[in-house]
Amino acid sequence: MATATTVYISPNQRKRLFQRARRRKTNFSEESRAALDFYLDLPPDFHAEAFAALLREANASMDRSIAKLDETLTFFEKYRREARQWTI
Repeated sequence: MATATTVYISPNQRKRLFQRARRRKTNFSEESRAALDFYLDLPPDFHAEAFAALLREANASMDRSIAKLDETLTFFEKYRREARQWTI
């Protein structure tokens, strides 16, 4: 059972929570509780800067993987075009 609590938030936070609730077809209170649950589920020693650095590294790794896949696709497409010329 939820209990009423007064929390002071900025006008921008309020606006964003209402916008999110509208998009997700929920309400302000549900979105507030979801945001709070998300925060509380983080480990107590969570460091946002370290997490952001990890995300940047993961993103860079994905970019490198995508580039390699693009190179491979280009190679096979070239090989496929050449193979068509070999057929009689």
